[in-house]
Amino acid sequence: MASLEQFQAAGPSSVALGFFDGFHLGHQAIVEAACRGAERPLVFTFHNHPASVVSPQGAPGLLTLADERLALLQAAGAEPVWCTFNRDFSQLSPDEFFVELLVRRLGARRLVSGANYRFGHRAAGTVDTLRKLAGPLGVEVVTVPGVQHDGSLISSTRIRASLAEGRPREATAMQGRPFSVEGVVQTGAQRGRTLQFPTANLALPEGKLRPAFGVYAVEVLLPGESQPRPGVANLGVRPTVSQQSPPWLETHLFDFEGDLYGQHLAVRLMEFLRPERRFSGLDELRGQISQDADAARALLQRPA
Repeated sequence: MASLEQFQAAGPSSVALGFFDGFHLGHQAIVEAACRGAERPLVFTFHNHPASVVSPQGAPGLLTLADERLALLQAAGAEPVWCTFNRDFSQLSPDEFFVELLVRRLGARRLVSGANYRFGHRAAGTVDTLRKLAGPLGVEVVTVPGVQHDGSLISSTRIRASLAEGRPREATAMQGRPFSVEGVVQTGAQRGRTLQFPTANLALPEGKLRPAFGVYAVEVLLPGESQPRPGVANLGVRPTVSQQSPPWLETHLFDFEGDLYGQHLAVRLMEFLRPERRFSGLDELRGQISQDADAARALLQRPA
């Protein structure tokens, strides 16, 4: 993968266009189409969400941060070429974006996008604009139909809503993989040990979507291991013992003994068990955690 500044065109390319947050099944169909029969498939995308510049207050929490998203795109078989979306870039007209960037810089001879793709200043360019600009230069434009789930089109917005409303299984079906939180295990107050449920604590990365606060059945990928381990996790501010802010993801791994401090973990949200709530004291909290752990074990052992 390369930044736009580092990229060197080396012959004609097939370019997938989009931001691809979450790299869901619809996004995967676009990249697959760009790769099909292409000697040099590329994905042109941005490091940051355009809304973070043009409408910062409305910028969404991301399903995949930049490094996650670029790695997923690369694993799909195309070379990601990315740039940082800034004010100067936002001023490019659709014509400038098409000619200077796609054709001259990336060597595009085929462009692949979804039907709702927009580009250029104030998102004035549409797929029809692409076709009008591409025709005289002999550039092929391919529009990939959206993919549906439960009768409606899959979108990053829809997946965000599923996670915000505590439906991670639905989000998994649309993404093709579970939503995950990655990070380095931090030292906490170690109350989990006194509750007989030691936890590995991760801060929610800045810019990452915040799913519904509550308790989840999770799968955890440890460094050097190819198979995830089952566990139960609380995402939130721990109202019984503190009003911690910002929220943490506190994960208890089943049948695990060892020190995870300083280790990089990926925690996959598999099932939502219950909302976060305040308990009368540690004894009631300990009893509820035990019930949550039993429920998570049962769910994770159930055939998919």
